[in-house]
Amino acid sequence: MKGQTVKRIRCPEEISMLTFTVMGVRMGVDADQIAEVMEVDRAEGYGLAVYRFHEMISFCETTIQYHAPKAIMIKDKKEPYIVLIDNPEDIASVKVRSIQPMPPLIAMNSGMRMFWGAIPGNHGIILLVDFLRLRERQGGRLQQMLKPINIREVRE
Repeated sequence: MKGQTVKRIRCPEEISMLTFTVMGVRMGVDADQIAEVMEVDRAEGYGLAVYRFHEMISFCETTIQYHAPKAIMIKDKKEPYIVLIDNPEDIASVKVRSIQPMPPLIAMNSGMRMFWGAIPGNHGIILLVDFLRLRERQGGRLQQMLKPINIREVRE
């Protein structure tokens, strides 16, 4: 093995997470996946596909009302898109060592493919969401899987 070098990949000690809540469940997304957080009205001007977060993960058949909706633009090299979330709370630094993997039973559930870990804490668990993982698992067919929404529907 003379002449070959091994490249080490260093994991960061901390990552920044945007936290938000859906039906009382706290979620977090790596801030590096987000290009912009904006008001819902502004999202219409980008001409990108817009999806409701709860529909992307098959949260349930229950009607979900967004009390304080915001739009986040997801960085995606193939095709950026916008996701509506509710109650964005904070961008916080999270120690990578504090992240726990998802239990296998939950990780295998097709509706849960976006979740890659959880952070236990004093105020409950934060489920970690990976918007790019959903795109990869669907072979980039997010628009075929879900019907984008019209921003005007959110305002009503």
